[in-house]
Amino acid sequence: MSAVARLIADSCRRFADRQLLACVSSESPRAVARTLSYGETFEQSCALAAGLRERHRASPGDRIAVLLPNGADLVLTEWACLLSGMLWVALSTRSSTAELREILEDATPRVLIVDASTREAAIGAGPAAATVLIETATTAWSELLATTADTGEFPDAAAPVRIRYTSGTSGRAKGAVITGEGYAASVEAVNDVIAPVERDDVLVQAAPMTHAAGALLLPHLAAGARAVLLDRFDADAFAETVAAHSATTVFLVPTMLVRVLELSEPERLRSLRTIVYGGAPMPTDRLVAGIDRYGQIFVQIYGLTESTWPVTALRREEHPLGGDEEQRAARLRSCGKPTSVGEVRIVARDGATLRAGEAGELVVRGRNTMVGYWAGPDCRPVATLDSAVVDRVDTTAATKGLDAGGWMHTGDIAVIDTQGFVTIIDRMHDMIVSGGFNIYPADVEAALSTHPAVLESAVVGLPDPDWGERVHADVVLRPGARVDREELIEHTTARIARFKKPRTLRVVSALPKNASGKILRREVRRALTLNK
Repeated sequence: MSAVARLIADSCRRFADRQLLACVSSESPRAVARTLSYGETFEQSCALAAGLRERHRASPGDRIAVLLPNGADLVLTEWACLLSGMLWVALSTRSSTAELREILEDATPRVLIVDASTREAAIGAGPAAATVLIETATTAWSELLATTADTGEFPDAAAPVRIRYTSGTSGRAKGAVITGEGYAASVEAVNDVIAPVERDDVLVQAAPMTHAAGALLLPHLAAGARAVLLDRFDADAFAETVAAHSATTVFLVPTMLVRVLELSEPERLRSLRTIVYGGAPMPTDRLVAGIDRYGQIFVQIYGLTESTWPVTALRREEHPLGGDEEQRAARLRSCGKPTSVGEVRIVARDGATLRAGEAGELVVRGRNTMVGYWAGPDCRPVATLDSAVVDRVDTTAATKGLDAGGWMHTGDIAVIDTQGFVTIIDRMHDMIVSGGFNIYPADVEAALSTHPAVLESAVVGLPDPDWGERVHADVVLRPGARVDREELIEHTTARIARFKKPRTLRVVSALPKNASGKILRREVRRALTLNK
Protein backbone atom coordinates (compact mmCIF):
# COMPACT_ATOMS: atom_id res chain seq x y z
CA MET A 1 0.00 0.00 0.00
CA SER A 2 1.46 3.36 -0.95
CA ALA A 3 2.18 5.91 1.75
CA VAL A 4 -0.04 8.51 0.08
CA ALA A 5 -3.02 6.10 -0.06
CA ARG A 6 -2.45 5.29 3.61
CA LEU A 7 -2.29 9.01 4.46
CA ILE A 8 -5.62 9.63 2.76
CA ALA A 9 -7.32 6.63 4.35
CA ASP A 10 -5.97 7.18 7.85
CA SER A 11 -6.62 10.95 7.93
CA CYS A 12 -10.15 10.58 6.60
CA ARG A 13 -10.98 8.00 9.24
CA ARG A 14 -9.35 10.02 12.00
CA PHE A 15 -11.09 13.29 11.08
CA ALA A 16 -14.18 11.73 9.47
CA ASP A 17 -16.69 14.34 10.67
CA ARG A 18 -14.52 17.42 10.18
CA GLN A 19 -15.06 19.61 7.16
CA LEU A 20 -12.30 19.15 4.60
CA LEU A 21 -13.48 21.00 1.48
CA ALA A 22 -15.47 24.21 1.03
CA CYS A 23 -16.12 25.34 -2.54
CA VAL A 24 -16.59 29.03 -3.34
CA SER A 25 -16.99 31.10 -6.48
CA SER A 26 -14.88 34.12 -7.43
CA GLU A 27 -18.17 35.93 -8.05
CA SER A 28 -19.28 35.41 -4.45
CA PRO A 29 -16.31 34.29 -2.34
CA ARG A 30 -18.11 34.64 1.00
CA ALA A 31 -20.85 32.17 0.02
CA VAL A 32 -19.97 28.46 0.32
CA ALA A 33 -21.58 26.51 -2.52
CA ARG A 34 -20.61 22.99 -1.42
CA THR A 35 -18.86 21.27 1.46
CA LEU A 36 -17.47 17.79 2.01
CA SER A 37 -16.23 16.26 5.25
CA TYR A 38 -13.12 14.09 5.43
CA GLY A 39 -15.27 10.99 5.57
CA GLU A 40 -17.47 12.04 2.66
CA THR A 41 -14.47 12.89 0.47
CA PHE A 42 -12.91 9.49 1.11
CA GLU A 43 -16.13 7.55 0.58
CA GLN A 44 -16.99 9.34 -2.65
CA SER A 45 -13.43 8.93 -3.99
CA CYS A 46 -13.55 5.18 -3.33
CA ALA A 47 -17.01 5.00 -4.89
CA LEU A 48 -15.80 6.86 -7.98
CA ALA A 49 -12.88 4.45 -8.40
CA ALA A 50 -15.24 1.48 -8.05
CA GLY A 51 -17.71 3.02 -10.48
CA LEU A 52 -15.01 3.59 -13.09
CA ARG A 53 -13.97 -0.05 -12.74
CA GLU A 54 -17.47 -1.53 -12.88
CA ARG A 55 -19.17 0.75 -15.41
CA HIS A 56 -16.28 1.64 -17.72
CA ARG A 57 -13.85 -1.29 -17.28
CA ALA A 58 -11.09 1.01 -16.02
CA SER A 59 -8.23 -0.75 -14.27
CA PRO A 60 -4.82 0.17 -12.80
CA GLY A 61 -2.70 1.77 -15.51
CA ASP A 62 -5.68 3.15 -17.43
CA ARG A 63 -5.69 6.93 -17.85
CA ILE A 64 -8.49 9.03 -16.35
CA ALA A 65 -8.34 12.53 -17.86
CA VAL A 66 -10.11 15.44 -16.18
CA LEU A 67 -10.88 18.94 -17.44
CA LEU A 68 -12.29 20.65 -14.36
CA PRO A 69 -11.83 23.93 -12.48
CA ASN A 70 -10.88 23.96 -8.79
CA GLY A 71 -13.61 22.20 -6.85
CA ALA A 72 -14.57 19.11 -4.92
CA ASP A 73 -15.07 16.98 -8.05
CA LEU A 74 -11.48 17.65 -9.11
CA VAL A 75 -10.25 16.35 -5.74
CA LEU A 76 -12.46 13.25 -6.02
CA THR A 77 -10.97 12.33 -9.40
CA GLU A 78 -7.40 12.70 -8.13
CA TRP A 79 -8.03 10.65 -5.01
CA ALA A 80 -9.87 7.97 -6.99
CA CYS A 81 -6.68 7.46 -8.99
CA LEU A 82 -4.35 7.63 -5.98
CA LEU A 83 -6.46 4.98 -4.25
CA SER A 84 -6.84 2.68 -7.26
CA GLY A 85 -3.69 2.88 -9.39
CA MET A 86 -5.43 4.46 -12.36
CA LEU A 87 -3.41 7.31 -13.85
CA TRP A 88 -4.74 10.82 -13.24
CA VAL A 89 -4.26 13.12 -16.24
CA ALA A 90 -5.24 16.62 -15.14
CA LEU A 91 -5.86 19.00 -18.04
CA SER A 92 -5.78 22.76 -17.67
CA THR A 93 -9.01 24.66 -18.26
CA ARG A 94 -6.86 27.43 -19.76
CA SER A 95 -5.40 25.21 -22.49
CA SER A 96 -6.25 25.78 -26.12
CA THR A 97 -8.14 23.21 -28.17
CA ALA A 98 -4.90 22.27 -29.94
CA GLU A 99 -3.09 21.76 -26.63
CA LEU A 100 -5.90 19.60 -25.26
CA ARG A 101 -5.99 17.53 -28.46
CA GLU A 102 -2.24 16.96 -28.29
CA ILE A 103 -2.41 15.62 -24.73
CA LEU A 104 -5.51 13.49 -25.30
CA GLU A 105 -3.92 11.90 -28.37
CA ASP A 106 -0.82 11.08 -26.33
CA ALA A 107 -2.53 9.87 -23.15
CA THR A 108 -5.41 7.94 -24.82
CA PRO A 109 -7.57 8.07 -21.67
CA ARG A 110 -10.24 5.51 -20.90
CA VAL A 111 -12.46 8.26 -19.46
CA LEU A 112 -12.55 12.05 -19.80
CA ILE A 113 -14.38 13.87 -16.99
CA VAL A 114 -15.67 17.40 -17.64
CA ASP A 115 -18.26 19.82 -16.26
CA ALA A 116 -20.76 22.11 -17.97
CA SER A 117 -18.14 24.86 -18.39
CA THR A 118 -15.55 22.63 -20.09
CA ARG A 119 -17.67 20.15 -22.06
CA GLU A 120 -17.53 22.06 -25.36
CA ALA A 121 -13.76 22.51 -25.14
CA ALA A 122 -13.34 18.79 -24.50
CA ILE A 123 -15.54 17.81 -27.43
CA GLY A 124 -13.74 20.32 -29.65
CA ALA A 125 -10.42 18.68 -28.77
CA GLY A 126 -11.77 15.46 -30.32
CA PRO A 127 -11.05 12.70 -27.79
CA ALA A 128 -10.73 9.20 -29.29
CA ALA A 129 -13.91 7.24 -29.93
CA ALA A 130 -12.84 4.76 -27.23
CA THR A 131 -12.79 7.55 -24.60
CA VAL A 132 -15.94 7.85 -22.51
CA LEU A 133 -17.00 11.45 -21.82
CA ILE A 134 -18.62 11.96 -18.41
CA GLU A 135 -20.01 15.28 -17.21
CA THR A 136 -20.28 16.06 -13.51
CA ALA A 137 -23.65 17.12 -12.05
CA THR A 138 -25.42 14.58 -14.30
CA THR A 139 -27.14 11.27 -13.61
CA ALA A 140 -24.13 9.36 -14.95
CA TRP A 141 -21.85 11.13 -12.48
CA SER A 142 -24.24 10.58 -9.57
CA GLU A 143 -24.40 6.88 -10.39
CA LEU A 144 -20.60 6.63 -10.26
CA LEU A 145 -20.52 8.26 -6.82
CA ALA A 146 -23.26 5.89 -5.61
CA THR A 147 -21.27 2.75 -6.46
CA THR A 148 -20.62 0.39 -3.56
CA ALA A 149 -16.89 0.61 -2.91
CA ASP A 150 -14.43 -1.94 -1.60
CA THR A 151 -11.71 0.05 0.18
CA GLY A 152 -9.54 -2.93 1.04
CA GLU A 153 -6.99 -2.80 -1.83
CA PHE A 154 -4.70 0.13 -2.60
CA PRO A 155 -1.85 0.43 -5.12
CA ASP A 156 1.78 -0.26 -4.33
CA ALA A 157 4.11 2.70 -3.79
CA ALA A 158 5.99 1.98 -7.05
CA ALA A 159 2.82 1.99 -9.15
CA PRO A 160 2.30 4.99 -11.46
CA VAL A 161 -0.68 7.10 -10.39
CA ARG A 162 -0.38 10.25 -12.50
CA ILE A 163 0.83 11.62 -15.81
CA ARG A 164 1.77 15.29 -15.53
CA TYR A 165 2.12 17.02 -18.86
CA THR A 166 4.81 19.64 -19.31
CA SER A 167 3.69 23.16 -20.07
CA GLY A 168 5.18 23.07 -23.54
CA THR A 169 7.10 26.34 -23.17
CA SER A 170 9.78 25.07 -25.54
CA GLY A 171 7.88 22.64 -27.74
CA ARG A 172 5.52 19.67 -27.66
CA ALA A 173 4.15 18.74 -24.23
CA LYS A 174 5.44 15.48 -22.74
CA GLY A 175 3.82 13.38 -20.02
CA ALA A 176 5.91 12.82 -16.90
CA VAL A 177 4.92 9.61 -15.10
CA ILE A 178 4.69 10.02 -11.31
CA THR A 179 4.36 7.12 -8.87
CA GLY A 180 2.72 6.95 -5.47
CA GLU A 181 6.19 7.20 -3.96
CA GLY A 182 6.73 10.44 -5.89
CA TYR A 183 3.56 11.86 -4.37
CA ALA A 184 4.58 10.75 -0.88
CA ALA A 185 8.03 12.34 -1.24
CA SER A 186 6.44 15.65 -2.26
CA VAL A 187 4.10 15.53 0.75
CA GLU A 188 7.06 14.88 3.05
CA ALA A 189 9.06 17.78 1.63
CA VAL A 190 6.13 20.21 1.63
CA ASN A 191 5.38 19.35 5.24
CA ASP A 192 8.98 20.13 6.11
CA VAL A 193 9.35 23.47 4.33
CA ILE A 194 6.02 25.02 5.37
CA ALA A 195 5.91 23.53 8.88
CA PRO A 196 4.11 23.73 11.15
CA VAL A 197 0.83 22.72 9.52
CA GLU A 198 -1.84 22.72 12.21
CA ARG A 199 -5.45 21.71 12.66
CA ASP A 200 -6.70 25.31 12.62
CA ASP A 201 -5.02 26.08 9.29
CA VAL A 202 -7.23 27.09 6.36
CA LEU A 203 -5.74 26.52 2.93
CA VAL A 204 -7.06 28.59 0.03
CA GLN A 205 -6.63 26.92 -3.36
CA ALA A 206 -6.68 29.89 -5.73
CA ALA A 207 -4.16 28.81 -8.37
CA PRO A 208 -5.16 25.78 -10.48
CA MET A 209 -4.96 22.60 -8.40
CA THR A 210 -4.05 20.71 -11.56
CA HIS A 211 -0.62 22.32 -11.25
CA ALA A 212 1.72 23.20 -8.37
CA ALA A 213 -0.98 24.47 -6.00
CA GLY A 214 -2.44 20.97 -5.75
CA ALA A 215 0.58 19.78 -3.76
CA LEU A 216 -0.59 21.68 -0.68
CA LEU A 217 -3.79 19.74 -0.01
CA LEU A 218 -2.40 16.42 1.21
CA PRO A 219 0.00 17.96 3.78
CA HIS A 220 -2.98 19.85 5.25
CA LEU A 221 -5.02 16.66 5.22
CA ALA A 222 -2.64 15.01 7.67
CA ALA A 223 -3.23 17.79 10.22
CA GLY A 224 -7.02 17.80 9.99
CA ALA A 225 -7.02 21.27 8.39
CA ARG A 226 -9.62 22.73 6.02
CA ALA A 227 -9.32 23.76 2.35
CA VAL A 228 -11.33 26.48 0.59
CA LEU A 229 -11.40 25.89 -3.16
CA LEU A 230 -11.76 29.04 -5.28
CA ASP A 231 -12.96 28.21 -8.79
CA ARG A 232 -10.67 30.73 -10.53
CA PHE A 233 -8.14 33.38 -9.56
CA ASP A 234 -9.10 37.01 -9.34
CA ALA A 235 -6.95 39.19 -7.07
CA ASP A 236 -9.83 40.97 -5.37
CA ALA A 237 -11.90 37.79 -5.03
CA PHE A 238 -8.86 36.03 -3.59
CA ALA A 239 -8.37 38.74 -0.95
CA GLU A 240 -12.07 38.58 -0.10
CA THR A 241 -11.83 34.79 0.24
CA VAL A 242 -8.88 35.08 2.60
CA ALA A 243 -10.71 37.61 4.76
CA ALA A 244 -14.04 35.77 4.78
CA HIS A 245 -12.59 32.38 5.70
CA SER A 246 -9.63 33.48 7.86
CA ALA A 247 -7.27 31.70 5.50
CA THR A 248 -3.74 30.94 6.66
CA THR A 249 -2.00 29.35 3.65
CA VAL A 250 -1.92 29.79 -0.12
CA PHE A 251 0.18 29.05 -3.19
CA LEU A 252 0.43 31.75 -5.87
CA VAL A 253 2.54 32.03 -9.00
CA PRO A 254 4.47 35.33 -9.19
CA THR A 255 2.08 37.01 -11.64
CA MET A 256 -0.74 36.34 -9.16
CA LEU A 257 1.32 37.38 -6.14
CA VAL A 258 2.31 40.70 -7.74
CA ARG A 259 -1.34 41.55 -8.28
CA VAL A 260 -2.26 40.54 -4.73
CA LEU A 261 0.55 42.57 -3.15
CA GLU A 262 -0.56 45.68 -5.05
CA LEU A 263 -4.17 45.51 -3.83
CA SER A 264 -5.58 48.23 -1.66
CA GLU A 265 -6.92 47.20 1.75
CA PRO A 266 -3.97 44.93 2.62
CA GLU A 267 -5.58 44.18 5.98
CA ARG A 268 -7.73 41.60 4.19
CA LEU A 269 -4.64 39.37 4.00
CA ARG A 270 -3.65 39.66 7.66
CA SER A 271 -4.73 36.10 8.56
CA LEU A 272 -2.17 34.58 6.17
CA ARG A 273 0.75 32.83 7.86
CA THR A 274 2.22 31.20 4.76
CA ILE A 275 2.37 32.43 1.16
CA VAL A 276 4.11 29.86 -1.04
CA TYR A 277 5.22 31.14 -4.43
CA GLY A 278 7.15 29.74 -7.37
CA GLY A 279 6.93 28.63 -10.97
CA ALA A 280 8.61 31.72 -12.46
CA PRO A 281 10.93 34.56 -11.38
CA MET A 282 9.48 36.86 -8.73
CA PRO A 283 10.39 40.58 -8.99
CA THR A 284 12.53 41.19 -5.92
CA ASP A 285 11.34 44.76 -5.37
CA ARG A 286 7.72 43.56 -5.08
CA LEU A 287 8.80 40.74 -2.79
CA VAL A 288 10.75 43.13 -0.55
CA ALA A 289 7.66 45.31 -0.29
CA GLY A 290 5.60 42.28 0.64
CA ILE A 291 8.05 41.18 3.34
CA ASP A 292 8.21 44.69 4.76
CA ARG A 293 4.41 44.77 4.96
CA TYR A 294 3.55 41.24 6.10
CA GLY A 295 6.78 39.89 7.58
CA GLN A 296 8.43 36.52 7.04
CA ILE A 297 5.42 34.60 5.79
CA PHE A 298 6.81 33.84 2.32
CA VAL A 299 8.19 30.47 1.15
CA GLN A 300 9.70 30.18 -2.32
CA ILE A 301 9.77 26.76 -3.96
CA TYR A 302 11.36 25.34 -7.08
CA GLY A 303 10.11 22.26 -8.82
CA LEU A 304 9.13 21.14 -12.26
CA THR A 305 6.61 18.89 -13.93
CA GLU A 306 9.09 16.03 -13.95
CA SER A 307 10.21 16.49 -10.35
CA THR A 308 7.35 17.58 -8.16
CA TRP A 309 7.96 20.48 -5.83
CA PRO A 310 9.76 21.29 -3.71
CA VAL A 311 13.12 20.31 -5.19
CA THR A 312 14.51 23.37 -3.40
CA ALA A 313 12.93 25.82 -0.98
CA LEU A 314 13.72 29.27 0.39
CA ARG A 315 12.08 29.08 3.79
CA ARG A 316 10.35 31.84 5.73
CA GLU A 317 13.36 32.61 7.91
CA GLU A 318 15.58 32.79 4.80
CA HIS A 319 13.64 35.80 3.49
CA PRO A 320 15.69 38.65 5.06
CA LEU A 321 13.81 41.36 6.92
CA GLY A 322 16.52 43.93 6.25
CA GLY A 323 20.27 44.35 5.88
CA ASP A 324 22.40 45.22 2.90
CA GLU A 325 20.16 45.92 -0.09
CA GLU A 326 22.24 44.00 -2.63
CA GLN A 327 22.75 41.00 -0.35
CA ARG A 328 19.05 40.93 0.46
CA ALA A 329 18.09 41.03 -3.22
CA ALA A 330 20.59 38.27 -4.04
CA ARG A 331 19.12 36.00 -1.37
CA LEU A 332 15.57 36.66 -2.53
CA ARG A 333 16.53 35.79 -6.11
CA SER A 334 17.56 32.38 -4.82
CA CYS A 335 15.09 29.49 -4.78
CA GLY A 336 16.71 28.15 -1.64
CA LYS A 337 18.44 24.93 -0.70
CA PRO A 338 17.69 21.34 -1.76
CA THR A 339 15.02 19.59 0.29
CA SER A 340 15.44 16.27 2.05
CA VAL A 341 13.87 14.15 -0.70
CA GLY A 342 16.47 14.71 -3.41
CA GLU A 343 19.83 16.02 -4.53
CA VAL A 344 20.91 18.62 -7.07
CA ARG A 345 24.03 19.31 -9.12
CA ILE A 346 25.17 22.03 -11.52
CA VAL A 347 26.82 20.44 -14.54
CA ALA A 348 28.75 21.54 -17.61
CA ARG A 349 27.83 20.37 -21.10
CA ASP A 350 30.14 17.36 -20.70
CA GLY A 351 28.37 16.33 -17.48
CA ALA A 352 31.14 17.42 -15.12
CA THR A 353 30.00 18.88 -11.80
CA LEU A 354 30.76 22.59 -11.55
CA ARG A 355 32.04 24.47 -8.51
CA ALA A 356 30.18 27.00 -6.40
CA GLY A 357 29.42 30.15 -8.38
CA GLU A 358 29.83 28.53 -11.80
CA ALA A 359 26.76 28.58 -14.06
CA GLY A 360 25.58 25.40 -15.71
CA GLU A 361 22.56 23.16 -16.11
CA LEU A 362 20.68 22.17 -12.97
CA VAL A 363 20.09 18.43 -12.72
CA VAL A 364 18.04 16.80 -9.97
CA ARG A 365 17.50 13.28 -8.68
CA GLY A 366 15.33 11.96 -5.90
CA ARG A 367 12.19 10.18 -4.75
CA ASN A 368 9.96 12.96 -6.11
CA THR A 369 11.38 12.70 -9.64
CA MET A 370 9.43 11.07 -12.47
CA VAL A 371 10.22 7.56 -13.65
CA GLY A 372 10.10 8.62 -17.30
CA TYR A 373 8.00 10.22 -20.02
CA TRP A 374 4.80 8.56 -21.14
CA ALA A 375 5.37 6.95 -24.52
CA GLY A 376 2.07 5.30 -25.36
CA PRO A 377 0.31 2.08 -24.40
CA ASP A 378 2.31 -0.20 -26.73
CA CYS A 379 5.80 0.46 -25.36
CA ARG A 380 7.66 -2.36 -23.65
CA PRO A 381 8.68 -2.05 -19.97
CA VAL A 382 11.72 0.18 -19.50
CA ALA A 383 14.08 0.02 -16.52
CA THR A 384 14.40 3.32 -14.70
CA LEU A 385 16.01 4.78 -11.58
CA ASP A 386 17.97 1.75 -10.44
CA SER A 387 15.37 -0.90 -9.50
CA ALA A 388 11.97 0.42 -10.59
CA VAL A 389 10.45 -1.09 -13.71
CA VAL A 390 7.41 0.72 -15.09
CA ASP A 391 5.30 -0.16 -18.12
CA ARG A 392 4.88 2.22 -21.03
CA VAL A 393 7.53 4.72 -19.98
CA ASP A 394 10.19 6.20 -22.23
CA THR A 395 13.19 7.57 -20.32
CA THR A 396 14.95 9.03 -23.35
CA ALA A 397 14.99 12.76 -24.04
CA ALA A 398 17.26 14.80 -26.26
CA THR A 399 17.71 17.88 -24.09
CA LYS A 400 15.42 17.37 -21.11
CA GLY A 401 14.70 14.20 -19.21
CA LEU A 402 16.36 11.39 -17.29
CA ASP A 403 19.89 10.31 -18.12
CA ALA A 404 21.34 6.86 -17.54
CA GLY A 405 22.18 7.73 -13.94
CA GLY A 406 18.63 8.80 -13.12
CA TRP A 407 19.45 12.53 -13.13
CA MET A 408 16.67 14.72 -14.42
CA HIS A 409 18.06 17.36 -16.79
CA THR A 410 15.91 20.42 -16.17
CA GLY A 411 17.02 22.73 -18.96
CA ASP A 412 17.48 25.45 -16.33
CA ILE A 413 20.74 27.36 -15.98
CA ALA A 414 21.65 27.85 -12.32
CA VAL A 415 24.42 28.47 -9.81
CA ILE A 416 24.93 27.24 -6.25
CA ASP A 417 26.72 29.49 -3.79
CA THR A 418 29.11 28.40 -1.04
CA GLN A 419 26.22 28.21 1.46
CA GLY A 420 24.23 25.84 -0.73
CA PHE A 421 21.62 28.31 -2.03
CA VAL A 422 20.51 27.67 -5.61
CA THR A 423 19.69 30.54 -7.98
CA ILE A 424 18.01 29.89 -11.32
CA ILE A 425 19.46 32.23 -13.93
CA ASP A 426 17.29 31.35 -16.91
CA ARG A 427 16.21 28.65 -19.35
CA MET A 428 18.92 27.22 -21.61
CA HIS A 429 16.84 27.66 -24.76
CA ASP A 430 16.03 31.30 -23.92
CA MET A 431 19.62 32.50 -23.56
CA ILE A 432 20.53 35.32 -25.97
CA VAL A 433 23.97 35.44 -27.59
CA SER A 434 24.67 38.99 -28.75
CA GLY A 435 28.09 40.10 -29.99
CA GLY A 436 29.63 37.01 -28.40
CA PHE A 437 28.15 37.74 -24.96
CA ASN A 438 25.66 35.46 -23.17
CA ILE A 439 22.61 37.44 -22.01
CA TYR A 440 19.96 35.94 -19.76
CA PRO A 441 16.48 37.41 -20.38
CA ALA A 442 15.61 37.09 -16.68
CA ASP A 443 18.37 39.61 -15.82
CA VAL A 444 16.91 42.17 -18.21
CA GLU A 445 13.34 41.49 -17.05
CA ALA A 446 14.42 41.96 -13.44
CA ALA A 447 15.95 45.34 -14.31
CA LEU A 448 12.79 46.43 -16.12
CA SER A 449 10.60 45.35 -13.19
CA THR A 450 12.27 47.90 -10.92
CA HIS A 451 10.69 50.75 -12.88
CA PRO A 452 7.50 51.84 -11.08
CA ALA A 453 5.50 51.85 -14.33
CA VAL A 454 6.26 48.22 -15.26
CA LEU A 455 3.92 45.40 -14.32
CA GLU A 456 5.69 42.58 -16.19
CA SER A 457 7.87 42.01 -19.22
CA ALA A 458 9.19 39.40 -21.62
CA VAL A 459 12.68 39.67 -23.11
CA VAL A 460 13.74 37.71 -26.19
CA GLY A 461 16.55 37.59 -28.70
CA LEU A 462 15.80 38.59 -32.30
CA PRO A 463 18.04 38.01 -35.34
CA ASP A 464 20.48 40.83 -35.98
CA PRO A 465 22.92 41.03 -38.94
CA ASP A 466 25.64 42.71 -36.90
CA TRP A 467 25.28 41.21 -33.42
CA GLY A 468 23.83 37.79 -34.19
CA GLU A 469 20.94 38.52 -31.85
CA ARG A 470 19.64 41.74 -30.35
CA VAL A 471 17.77 42.13 -27.08
CA HIS A 472 14.09 43.00 -27.41
CA ALA A 473 11.54 43.60 -24.62
CA ASP A 474 7.76 43.48 -24.62
CA VAL A 475 6.47 45.38 -21.57
CA VAL A 476 3.08 45.53 -19.84
CA LEU A 477 2.54 48.70 -17.82
CA ARG A 478 0.64 49.00 -14.58
CA PRO A 479 -2.92 50.30 -14.92
CA GLY A 480 -2.88 54.03 -15.63
CA ALA A 481 0.91 54.22 -15.99
CA ARG A 482 2.63 56.04 -18.85
CA VAL A 483 6.30 56.01 -19.70
CA ASP A 484 8.62 56.81 -22.60
CA ARG A 485 10.22 53.78 -24.28
CA GLU A 486 13.70 55.31 -24.27
CA GLU A 487 13.32 56.09 -20.58
CA LEU A 488 12.59 52.43 -19.88
CA ILE A 489 15.55 51.27 -21.92
CA GLU A 490 17.94 53.66 -20.18
CA HIS A 491 16.48 52.72 -16.79
CA THR A 492 17.99 49.26 -17.19
CA THR A 493 21.56 50.51 -17.67
CA ALA A 494 21.86 51.54 -14.03
CA ARG A 495 21.22 47.90 -13.07
CA ILE A 496 22.75 45.77 -15.83
CA ALA A 497 25.62 46.08 -18.28
CA ARG A 498 24.89 48.27 -21.29
CA PHE A 499 25.35 45.36 -23.72
CA LYS A 500 22.36 43.66 -22.02
CA LYS A 501 19.95 46.56 -22.40
CA PRO A 502 17.03 46.19 -24.83
CA ARG A 503 17.83 47.54 -28.28
CA THR A 504 14.12 47.63 -29.08
CA LEU A 505 11.09 47.78 -26.80
CA ARG A 506 7.35 47.91 -27.25
CA VAL A 507 4.51 48.39 -24.80
CA VAL A 508 1.79 45.72 -25.06
CA SER A 509 -1.50 45.16 -23.26
CA ALA A 510 -0.73 41.54 -22.28
CA LEU A 511 1.88 38.82 -22.63
CA PRO A 512 1.19 35.30 -23.93
CA LYS A 513 1.09 32.74 -21.10
CA ASN A 514 0.53 29.04 -20.82
CA ALA A 515 -1.99 27.28 -18.60
CA SER A 516 0.42 27.49 -15.65
CA GLY A 517 0.69 31.27 -15.93
CA LYS A 518 4.24 31.16 -17.28
CA ILE A 519 5.16 33.74 -19.90
CA LEU A 520 5.76 32.15 -23.30
CA ARG A 521 8.83 33.88 -24.65
CA ARG A 522 8.76 31.70 -27.76
CA GLU A 523 5.32 33.08 -28.60
CA VAL A 524 6.60 36.63 -28.16
CA ARG A 525 9.52 35.82 -30.43
CA ARG A 526 7.29 34.12 -33.01
CA ALA A 527 4.83 37.04 -33.14
CA LEU A 528 7.64 39.55 -33.61
CA THR A 529 9.23 37.45 -36.35
CA LEU A 530 5.91 37.09 -38.20
CA ASN A 531 5.11 40.81 -37.94
CA LYS A 532 8.48 42.22 -38.95
